[in-house]
Amino acid sequence: METTPQNEHNEHQQQQHAGHVEDVLLPKEPQAVRVVEVVEDTDHSFELNTELLEKILLDPKVADKKVAVIGVAGAYRKGKSFLLNFFLRYLTWRSKADKVMGEVELDNSQWMSPNSPLSGFSWRGGSERDTNGILIWSEPFIMKDKNGEEIAVLLMDTQGAFDSQSTVKDCATIFALSTMISSVQIYNLSQNIQEDDLQHLQLFTEYGRLALEDSASKPFQSLLFLVRDWSFPYEAEFGFQGGQRVLDRRLEVSEKQHAELQQLRQHIRSCFEDIRCFLMPHPGLKVATNPNFDGKLVDIENEFQQQLGVMIPRLLDSHALVHKEINGQKMTCRELLEYFKAYMHIFRGQDLPEPKSMLMATAEANNLAAVASARAVYQREMEEVCGGDTPYMSTNELLEHHDRVKNIAIREFRNARKMGGVDFSMQFLERLESDLQESYENYLKVNNGKNLFKSMRTPTVLVTLMIIDYIFQEFFQLIGLDFIAGLCSSVLCLVIGALGVWAYSRYSGHLREAGGYVDDAVTYVWTNFISPNANHLGPLGGAIQMGEALGAGNRTANATAAPGAADGLRKRH
Repeated sequence: METTPQNEHNEHQQQQHAGHVEDVLLPKEPQAVRVVEVVEDTDHSFELNTELLEKILLDPKVADKKVAVIGVAGAYRKGKSFLLNFFLRYLTWRSKADKVMGEVELDNSQWMSPNSPLSGFSWRGGSERDTNGILIWSEPFIMKDKNGEEIAVLLMDTQGAFDSQSTVKDCATIFALSTMISSVQIYNLSQNIQEDDLQHLQLFTEYGRLALEDSASKPFQSLLFLVRDWSFPYEAEFGFQGGQRVLDRRLEVSEKQHAELQQLRQHIRSCFEDIRCFLMPHPGLKVATNPNFDGKLVDIENEFQQQLGVMIPRLLDSHALVHKEINGQKMTCRELLEYFKAYMHIFRGQDLPEPKSMLMATAEANNLAAVASARAVYQREMEEVCGGDTPYMSTNELLEHHDRVKNIAIREFRNARKMGGVDFSMQFLERLESDLQESYENYLKVNNGKNLFKSMRTPTVLVTLMIIDYIFQEFFQLIGLDFIAGLCSSVLCLVIGALGVWAYSRYSGHLREAGGYVDDAVTYVWTNFISPNANHLGPLGGAIQMGEALGAGNRTANATAAPGAADGLRKRH
C-alpha cells in the first residue's frame, strides 16, 4: 500500500494515542509510581495522575476491600524513602510467607534479609532532594486485620519539605494531602522533637483541616513521631516506650507556658485520634559517609536493625493495622479514590488561603498595622474639619485639605518600622491610597449633605408645588371648572403625603427607601422642569441659577483636581 502524507499523519496520531495509553498502564513489575506531581517549572500547581491512580485502586483484587494507608512525611534528606523501603521489604516477605505458611510469627526476623541491597522507592545518599510529589507502591498488599478480614495496605512516600525548590504552599499541600489520605502518618524528624517541628505540624495540619468539611470527630487518624538518630538513650530508651515519654513532655501543657505554646499543643492534640512516638538510633557512619552504600543491613548498626525489627512489625501487625476512616466510616479502595480526587480539586481551587512562612505572615501583619495607623491619622485630621458636627465647606477647600492630610498619612506609613522590605510594602501603600480615596469620597458625601441649598431642595420644591397647586385649584373653582379643580386637589394631597413621608424618614430614620424615592422624584422635577426654566422665574430663578453654578463648579473641581493630586502624589513616590 502506498504511503501518503495523510496516512503518515494518521499513523502518527495512532502512535501518539498508543503512547498515551502506555503512559497510564501500570509497570509489569511492582514499583513506586508518582500519583501527584508538583509542577515547579511554571506555577507550582499540582497534577493528579488520575488514570494511574484508578489502575491501582480500581483493580478488581482490591477495589472493594477496606484499605490502610501508611504515609511518611517530613523534611527532605532525612531518610524517609530509605525507611519506607524496609516497610516494603516486610510487606513483600509477609505476603509471600502468608501464602506458604499461613500466619507468621511477628518476631521472626527473616524478613530483614541483611545481605540484600535496599530497593523499591527511589533513595540515595547526599544532600540533594530525590523525591517529587507523592508516590505510592503500584501493587497494594493484601493482609488480614484482627477480625480476619482481608485489607489492602498502601505505602505512600512524599516529597521532602523545606528544600530550595519548594514554596511554603508546596510543603503545606503535600504534607496536608498525605495526612488526609493516610490512616497512619509517620512524621519523620531528626534527633529530637523541636518547637519548630511542632509549629510546622500545626501549619500543615491546619491547612489540611481547612480543606475538610466540618465534623465533630477529629480530622486525622494516627500520627507517629519518628525521631531518627536519637542520641540520648540515657534519658529515654529507644523504641515506643521511650518515645512516648519524650512525646508527653513535648506536648505537655502547663500554666507557666505562654498562651501561644499552649494553643499549639492543644491544636495538635485536637487534630489526631492517636499520637505516638518512636525513637530510632543512628544507623552508623557507613550509612552517613559511604557514597557507595546500597542499603544492606550488614552495613548498618545492630541497634538500628533491632529497632527496625520492633517498629515495622508492630505497625503492620494484623491486630494493629489502622483502617482508613473518614467521618467514622471505613473506606474501600474505590471510595478512597473519590476522596483523593475531591481533595486534589480543593487544593487546586481558590477557596483555601495561601499559606505563608512565618516571616511573610509577620511582615504582612506588620504592614497592615502600619496601614491602620496611617488611616487613623487621616480620619482624625479629616474629622476636625469636615466631621459630622462641622459646618459645610466648599468642595475645593475640602479637596485641598484631603491632599494635605493624605500626604501626612502616607508619611506616617513610610516612617513606621516595617518588615518585608520596600517592594513588599508597596502593595500596602497602594492599599492605603485606595482606602484614603474611599474615605475622602465618604467625607465628600457627608459634606454635601450639609449644603443647605441641596438638603432643603426636596421640601422647598414640594412646598412650592403645594402653593402653585393651591393657587390653580382656587382659580379653576372660581371659573367653574370643578373637575380640574378636583384633580388639583388630588395632586395637592399626593404632594402633602410625599412631604410627610420625606419629613418622617429624615426625622426617624425609618422608611428610608420611601424617602429616597421622594428625593429622586423631586430631583427629576428639578432637573427637567424647574432648572431649565429658571430664567423665567425672576429673582427666584436667579437664586436657582446661582446655586446650580456653585454645585457645578464644585463637581468640576472635584473631578479635575483629585486625579491631578493623585498623579502628583505618585510622582513624589
